[in-house]
Amino acid sequence: MNGIELILEDHERVNILFDRFEDTGDATLIGQIIDALTAHDQAEQAALYPLAGALLGDLPSIERYSRAHSMVKKLIEHMWALEGDALAAEVGILRAAVTEHVAEEENELLPALAEAATEEQLEGLAARMEQLKQRVG
Repeated sequence: MNGIELILEDHERVNILFDRFEDTGDATLIGQIIDALTAHDQAEQAALYPLAGALLGDLPSIERYSRAHSMVKKLIEHMWALEGDALAAEVGILRAAVTEHVAEEENELLPALAEAATEEQLEGLAARMEQLKQRVG
């Protein structure tokens, strides 16, 4: 599996967790969503964005993606103080922010990276991201 495939798999995993939460209201899924997003965020910040910046040279776009991650982190931090209906509503806001960010990555960044990177670079990206996600949890 290369780095792009790993990222797409992470995006799908989080989307499934959001769907399951919407279907069941099971609050334990919120922790799983937060854990998955936190691990994914750290891996993208430390591995994906530096590689994309080096290969694509489009630093304003890379900074835009990074800002979207910062917004998601702020939403997650805010969620720790909530419970009940307020928490459930915040999950909806979080999902909207994540969905918008994922669409930008999947429609813009990842295709450009697939075009610019070698298979070895993409395999290295996957290895680095897996290593980083293991550290988070």
